[in-house]
Amino acid sequence: MEIKNIKRQLLLLVTIAATLTACHKDSGFYEHEALNPKVSVNTYDYLKSKKGIFDSLIVAVDRLGLQTTLQDSNITVFAATNASFSVAIDNLNAARKAAGKSPLNLSNMDYIQLDTIMTQYVIRGKYTTDAMNRQDGVLLKGVRYGYQMNAQLNPTTTSGFQKGGPVIINYSDTKWSQFQQNWSTSATSSVNVLTKNGVVHTLNQDHIVGFRDFVIRFTLTFPPKNYIKLYGGILTVSSEAPSSAYPETSYYMLDESSNTKFFNGNALATKPFWMNIEFPIARVCNSYALTSANDNPGRDPKDWNMQGSQDLVNWEPLQTITGQSFPERFMQRVYRFDNKKAYKYYRLNITANNGRGIELQIADYMLGFK
Repeated sequence: MEIKNIKRQLLLLVTIAATLTACHKDSGFYEHEALNPKVSVNTYDYLKSKKGIFDSLIVAVDRLGLQTTLQDSNITVFAATNASFSVAIDNLNAARKAAGKSPLNLSNMDYIQLDTIMTQYVIRGKYTTDAMNRQDGVLLKGVRYGYQMNAQLNPTTTSGFQKGGPVIINYSDTKWSQFQQNWSTSATSSVNVLTKNGVVHTLNQDHIVGFRDFVIRFTLTFPPKNYIKLYGGILTVSSEAPSSAYPETSYYMLDESSNTKFFNGNALATKPFWMNIEFPIARVCNSYALTSANDNPGRDPKDWNMQGSQDLVNWEPLQTITGQSFPERFMQRVYRFDNKKAYKYYRLNITANNGRGIELQIADYMLGFK
């Protein structure tokens, strides 16, 4: 009996050891533990060596002149795969086809828009997962324009053990907002490849390049030429926000920065809330653009109408818009209307927001011509 008990105890110990070994195998960054997380080449050469994985990324890097940056600068790359580019371009061309526009590819799409998108994936400085182990992650800056991104460590669970699975990074486009509900986020499939000059983290194949902005950027209607800026239009509104620690007056609709805004918590208490533009002499305007602000979409304008006048007394209707929304923060929407008559005054009457009581906010307002 004693020998049988000893055998049972030995069998139990072997089973426990095997279980612990299996759990250890599932922990940490195992995607690259089986390989060599350190490579003896620069970041550009590493990505280029992965044929069939990062070919599209290299095409974009080469077109944008980022090759040298990836070769000799201290950088972190959140690398999008061919699959991520393929989905983005397919979605884009489906939208363009529906709009009667010709298809685009990485070699002929607008340089400025592509540049803005791709530099979100190349970050200044070296950031391994150790730097991201904070409750709110770490804020990162794009290599060319300092666009604000966020990376947060996300330990997963496996084999019944909390934080026993692979560690992934949640990589987010912050939209310049402090509120995570406004962010667009993707996860990584592998992390911490160390090159001679940087770090590479690979995004999941279901990530769509450009987050939610790729199709919008390449199908957008370009804004009108801004009469307010060109000819000194003066803006007045039906009511300004009460004074506060945060300056959010109507002035900030004209400062050409979507990071500032006009906000009035009582704007729609008396409807409509109106915005007048007065020109020194009468001008023919037939377009305008509105940009959503940094946070609560319920404050965005929903219904409005445009009018023209010569004397601030007699107003002629030019356009009525209803049921509008701004799915993204800092999103500009352009509106055009038929008009060949010069008016000294233009008034936008806002009659409803998207559900946030009587509050209203607008980041930018631009009045112009086609």
